[in-house]
Amino acid sequence: MADLKLLTERVVEKEKTEIRQRVDEARENAEDEIQAARAKEEQSKIERKQTIDEQTKQKYQIRLNTLEVEKRDNILAAKQRILSKVLEDANHELDQIQAFEFKTFLANILTQFKDEGSVELLLGEKTSGLVSQEWVDETTGSQLKATLLNETVANKAGVLVQKEGIEYNFMFDALIENSRAELVRIIAKELFN
Repeated sequence: MADLKLLTERVVEKEKTEIRQRVDEARENAEDEIQAARAKEEQSKIERKQTIDEQTKQKYQIRLNTLEVEKRDNILAAKQRILSKVLEDANHELDQIQAFEFKTFLANILTQFKDEGSVELLLGEKTSGLVSQEWVDETTGSQLKATLLNETVANKAGVLVQKEGIEYNFMFDALIENSRAELVRIIAKELFN
């Protein structure tokens, strides 16, 4: 019986050893899995942080670009207001033109038509009292028959020259508008450079 007891103890001891080994292996496996899970979670945490950082940088860049565009648009709008004001002021100044200056202006225009035979002049209301038919006759002499019409163009300054159904517009607001692109370039260069 002692053999049986010894044999039983050995089997039990062997089983205990195997169980301890399996428990140790299970513990090591569990520890490895925990380490792997921690490493995976750490990597996931780094990736989430990078994603958040990239999204934040992207949002920042978009906002910065939006602000830059708004700033540029505001500057352009302010420049446009200034340019419009300058052109408006120029138009106002031309509406207030003095007789001497208007006569010089009109004499230069009449020179352009000296070989046309005859023309009719329709003055703007704001410049109608600055010249007379006598002055026109003296200025054109015998080269050109220029007739000053009795009607005027309401609320305008300058002159329309009519020749055989064709009308040449020398109204100041039209001259400014026709030269707007060139004037804006010149004024912008003066004011903003």
